[in-house]
Amino acid sequence: MHPSYYYQYTYRRYRPRRGVKLITGLFLLVVLVFIAAHLLSALVPTLAQGEHWLLDALFLWSDRDPRGIIRVGVPLIAWSGDGEHVPQLVSPRDLIMPIARAFGVGRREPLQILELQLPLLAAASARPEETAPVLAPETVPQLDEELQTPVPPISEEALVAIYNTHTGETYALTDGMERLNGKRGGVVKAAAALERELVEKYGIRVARSDDINDANYSTSYARSQETLRQLLEDNPSVQVVLDIHRDAGKSRDNSLVVVEGRRVAPVLIIVGSDARALFPTWRQNYEFARELAAEIEKQHPGLCLGVRIKEGRYNQFLHPRAVLLEIGSVSNSTEEAVQSARLLAGPVAEMVKRSLDAD
Repeated sequence: MHPSYYYQYTYRRYRPRRGVKLITGLFLLVVLVFIAAHLLSALVPTLAQGEHWLLDALFLWSDRDPRGIIRVGVPLIAWSGDGEHVPQLVSPRDLIMPIARAFGVGRREPLQILELQLPLLAAASARPEETAPVLAPETVPQLDEELQTPVPPISEEALVAIYNTHTGETYALTDGMERLNGKRGGVVKAAAALERELVEKYGIRVARSDDINDANYSTSYARSQETLRQLLEDNPSVQVVLDIHRDAGKSRDNSLVVVEGRRVAPVLIIVGSDARALFPTWRQNYEFARELAAEIEKQHPGLCLGVRIKEGRYNQFLHPRAVLLEIGSVSNSTEEAVQSARLLAGPVAEMVKRSLDAD
């Protein structure tokens, strides 16, 4: 090759396009605002609920609103939540197992990959022998027909208070959705079943409210606090307070336990703490919850999943024996939750008697 021939290279420095810079900048801005909002929320935990409604609306979420199905399909975003609602807990195993199961789709059928992301589809396609019978909602109140004539009450005053902060929570296998907005869902039927069993089988009078407290979801606990205050004011002899909920994003397999040969919804006891707001007596509630869990295990082994401490107060500061009960999850049927509620009556009755004896 002649020496005069040569190649000339021109190097140009890569510069991102203006659109890329704009998108990156907006993304970083959103991240910074998100972090700042959460820091502000953590630094000012005692603000009245109405005073930080904007932060709640923009940055906080709960597994109990209609968008929860997305959080079930994408567990990684379930790390957040506000101080009063009970978000789904996500462990490393919860994050890894759905991905691992996806590689085994070929062993069964392609439909499985859709079922992994849409729990309602999995419930609809379950084999008959794998799913407990589901009764229509209007037939559920008839489940207690075998109860005998009510026994004489052990007190003329109500000894147990029952209410539902998230009144619209319901069970997808029966109602086909997570929540009945502005209505009474399956958790109210479970609460009613517990009340009836306590009254008719154990002679314990119950003060129960089915007031709708979650018409405005972001103020559910403020509204239910008014409900509970009224219950306690009208019934000063109450020994035990129960706020009946149901869990959110659990698979069908993790939403069933076998108790006395029957498949029913598991029960998880939630206790609040002073992590976010003043609650100096929360350990009294915790000790009561532990005693209740032990009594449930004694009478009905396998029914109770134990006690879990959360950061919110859940109105439990109003009574030393107030707890939140998660009866089943969105993947249960109303019938399964009602059966579990009936099983809870015996342990609750025992705790009431212990409290009366101690007094």
